[in-house]
Amino acid sequence: MNIRLSSAEKADKKTETATLKRQSILMPSLLFMIGIIAYADRQIIALLKPELDRTFGWTATDYASISSWSQAAIAISLLTSGWLVDRLGLKKTLGAGLTGWSIATILHAAVRTIPGFVAVRVALGFFEGVGTPASMKAIRTTFARDAQGRIIGLLNAAPNLAAMATPLMVAFLFPLVGWRGTIVTVGASGLVCAVLWFRFALPGQFETTTAPDHDTAHSGLPVWRSVTGFALGKLLTDPVWWFLLFWLPDLLHRRFELGPSSMGFPLAIAYGMAGIGSILGGYAPFLLMRAGLTHETSRRVIMALAALCVLPLPLLLTTSSLTFGVIICGLTLAAHQAFATNLFGFITEWAPARITGRATGVGAFAGNISGALMLHLVGRFAAPSHSLLPVFSYCAVAYILGWLSLALFAPVRQLLSKPKTSELNLPVPTT
Repeated sequence: MNIRLSSAEKADKKTETATLKRQSILMPSLLFMIGIIAYADRQIIALLKPELDRTFGWTATDYASISSWSQAAIAISLLTSGWLVDRLGLKKTLGAGLTGWSIATILHAAVRTIPGFVAVRVALGFFEGVGTPASMKAIRTTFARDAQGRIIGLLNAAPNLAAMATPLMVAFLFPLVGWRGTIVTVGASGLVCAVLWFRFALPGQFETTTAPDHDTAHSGLPVWRSVTGFALGKLLTDPVWWFLLFWLPDLLHRRFELGPSSMGFPLAIAYGMAGIGSILGGYAPFLLMRAGLTHETSRRVIMALAALCVLPLPLLLTTSSLTFGVIICGLTLAAHQAFATNLFGFITEWAPARITGRATGVGAFAGNISGALMLHLVGRFAAPSHSLLPVFSYCAVAYILGWLSLALFAPVRQLLSKPKTSELNLPVPTT
């Protein structure tokens, strides 16, 4: 009898180990696919802007209004999405969000007016808001702590791959099926991914449920200060990303007279550099740790270097070289992704697992609100009688300000001032 029970236990253990190994590959793959689709859905309108301008007679102010309303919708969604992820679980919330924003993308092809585009973009933003907190929660509750930074770097590269591949896809599809057919194709791919998510994903099944309730269990620093530092970092730096995501195709069109069918390769180069920055941002702290630095100190060094890489961005306004302009933009995007990867790594490490969704939701809310404000202001500065120099000047120093804010609210010395003895600092089981 005892031998039979032991054999059953061994079989159960073997099955559990196989499931864990399968999920360790499947979960990052699914999250990576979802990240690509989310950014493709969001970027498609920027790539088709020259055609939509001609079709509907949009002005810079019209486009700024559409894009800023979308960002505001995402921001508002993030406040509730983080709570829903923590409350209802990852699979339901992320699956429902992916389905909703894919349908909203398809509906772009049916609208004709500016209010119509605002409505579908708001719907898109509302459902997409679940993506960030759900992905960070999945990482926090499925992977060991020492692997989380690298997984974040990998997933953070998904938007860059999307931003690199989507222009090429648009350049291929647009001449064949027009702008409506192109949008429908992108939206339909999201519905396919939603089916795969509901069928195969097993997220968060190894989440620890014995987390203590007090907010100083993780370090010598209260959790609210870590969350505030994270939120301020997002508030100050995310506008740069959203500005380039929505306006880089238009900037290349204005500066170098590129159209939808000719800007695919330059954009692919710029966003390809961003993907490299994301992956390097996830791995670089571990290289510095080999030199004797602590993990958190290594993270801050990489973030500081990334902040300095953004300083040349205003040169885009003066250069006449397309190659140099693309390199400057690519360097900025790479720096942003390296900075963001480590910023998300910071909050997933130092925020308790039970509030990961809410903590990342608050930070992403701050970043999207400031992104919406940036997009609204850019519409005014992009008018013929104005200059984009103030926008580019802020972008150049945004990451330095973000780094200083994190250092102010979450100094490394205070984070490390308490021995890591709590359960929250142990790796989440993966075997």
